[in-house]
Amino acid sequence: MHRQRGFSLIELMVTVAIVGTLAAIAIPSYNSYVRRSKRADAKVALTGLAQQYERCYTRYNAYNNVNCAVALNFPTQNKAYTIAADAAGVNVNDFAIMATPTGDQVKDTACGTFKLNSAGVKTVTGAATNCW
Repeated sequence: MHRQRGFSLIELMVTVAIVGTLAAIAIPSYNSYVRRSKRADAKVALTGLAQQYERCYTRYNAYNNVNCAVALNFPTQNKAYTIAADAAGVNVNDFAIMATPTGDQVKDTACGTFKLNSAGVKTVTGAATNCW
């Protein structure tokens, strides 16, 4: 009697089905994790910018002094967010800045846009409460 080696078609199809099921679960979970990890980039950029504004206010007694070299409207390091002034903007006594998601980060609807103002109030446009 001659014994055959290898896999049957049914064994191969079962393996493909198992791998497909695992991929269908793992890939969205991984993408969600990557989006959550990119939130840190927005928080770092906003707090760093707020520190620059506070140094400006300490030195010139105004957040919007022309001698302050605070740059706005720039992408974060991983380009997942764009940092800009909020609708309230930057004036002598107050500032309001925000990090707006771009690209694939727009799918992170739990937190959405991060906002920070001169009073230190941190908010998000999403429904999640643990973003900051």
